[in-house]
Amino acid sequence: MARLFKRISFVLLVLLQYNCIAQNTKPINAFMVTHTINNNTTFHIPNQPLFFQSNKTTNTQFSILHSADEYFQLSATILSVKGKLFAFGQEQIFNSDDTAGLNSTELAWLKEVVNKPKTVEVKQFHAVQSPNKSNPFFDIELEDAGKYFLPFASSIVKTGLSWSDSTFSDSSKFIHQYLILKVQDNRVTVSVLSDLIIRTSFTQSGQMIQQNLKGIARAERIYDLNTAKMLSESVSTKLSGSSNNGTDIIPLTIELKATSVVSWKQKRPE
Repeated sequence: MARLFKRISFVLLVLLQYNCIAQNTKPINAFMVTHTINNNTTFHIPNQPLFFQSNKTTNTQFSILHSADEYFQLSATILSVKGKLFAFGQEQIFNSDDTAGLNSTELAWLKEVVNKPKTVEVKQFHAVQSPNKSNPFFDIELEDAGKYFLPFASSIVKTGLSWSDSTFSDSSKFIHQYLILKVQDNRVTVSVLSDLIIRTSFTQSGQMIQQNLKGIARAERIYDLNTAKMLSESVSTKLSGSSNNGTDIIPLTIELKATSVVSWKQKRPE
């Protein structure tokens, strides 16, 4: 596995007053994220295009294991996942709370993702990504846990503040541009525009799949000004590229719309 490295570059000198992650995470015991995503994917097969549609809602419990300047480590546990898939003219409904359904062969994979704690590392305000995905549709790492903390002290947060950073992982590259649109009623609205180049490999039904994708994502995030913690996010992503199973190279396009709602729990007094 190639070693992941990250590079952060800022537009404004004022960003030297970087927020300390350790300072923001100290009073937190755990937090819950409810993430909903709608996925429309088209495989452009000649004379027989294949359309894949899905929606999924995941509830994930995060606990902070360790924190320091520009670094923290989380324990992430998916507590529940539900939704539906539509492909090949058939619809499949899944719900991890349906214990009877989990015993079916079709939904056995749910047992592999629910109630399985996973460690997620965040460095320089972005989650460390693994180039090898066992099941990208349900991989916690695809949701960048670094976004849950605004990287500035509240004293310098103001409308018009902008910055940028870049994330590299193997052959993938992500360039993010941030702009604070509004500061009102102790809420900070941040616009995020991302250019995405994604080259990844994962195993699906025992077969190695390689995907090369390129596109953009537009997000709007709301943070609490006093705590610098994210409250919600909405994001729209468009990607195009190809999927290669070793035999065939198939063009594809992907459209994603997602929302996240974060519920924070304060640490109990000792």
